[in-house]
Amino acid sequence: MKRIMMLFLTIAAVCGGALAQPKINGKAPIREKRGYDKRIVVDTANVRVLYALNAKDIKDENTYLDLGKLEVGKRMSKYSSEFVYTSDLEVAKWKKEKGHRGYVPKTFFIRGEKPKEWSELVYSDYFIEGNTMTEWASMPLYAEKDNGRYTEQWPLMKWTLTNETLTILGHRCQKATCHFRGRNFVAWFAADVPIKGGPWKFGGLPGCILKVYDTQHLYEWEAVSIERGTFPICQYPKSLYPIATRKRIWKLQKEYTENYWNAVGVVWESGPVKRIKYEQLEKE
Repeated sequence: MKRIMMLFLTIAAVCGGALAQPKINGKAPIREKRGYDKRIVVDTANVRVLYALNAKDIKDENTYLDLGKLEVGKRMSKYSSEFVYTSDLEVAKWKKEKGHRGYVPKTFFIRGEKPKEWSELVYSDYFIEGNTMTEWASMPLYAEKDNGRYTEQWPLMKWTLTNETLTILGHRCQKATCHFRGRNFVAWFAADVPIKGGPWKFGGLPGCILKVYDTQHLYEWEAVSIERGTFPICQYPKSLYPIATRKRIWKLQKEYTENYWNAVGVVWESGPVKRIKYEQLEKE
């Protein structure tokens, strides 16, 4: 199997030019295996909050690792990547216009700073219904067989409020802190925005979280807009995301980032690829 994979990768890198060899830690998942063209609408949001993830310049989205979005509907809320969503729409349009039936580059049309590797924070969707949260995890290129979803209680963070304040997007925000799965976090929430959520898995504060980061500043989200309108909340086919456990998904995400080629079963003639140092958001 490993030899076959090596042959496939070699041919792919040489032929056609479109299917480039993945970078050391893998590229974006294959769109079709993620189910981008089979999504269904499960709710409608009337407000959404957009967040810059790890922005080098908050005024320039080309410096963002991702532009995340929190969509708030009547039955559920969803946090996902706006960059990935709009990219999928553009690819569908491009295919239709050009009558293209072949390969489309995995990161084609994706905005923001081009990542060096696949990121679990970009390619996972998080749905919140009542007091439960479900992560729909998309694995990187050649690892889509491990796509999965799991559910856990929400919110999970136990916050401590302080009297410090900060203004974000014209809203007076209050500071809160917590320790969650191995990291210390600081959040700034706006009590006048009646949304008890935020980016990623964050929630449980009496207002919308407009900025949050770990104290090492490895991961930082900051709201760049609050929009009102009609926004469809879409979900991938359940058949492509079998039920799993958080422990399994967490381990897979860590392994595919730290040691991608070994995890997908590829051995290079030059020897094993060195495992990279990766600071996963959840340390435990």
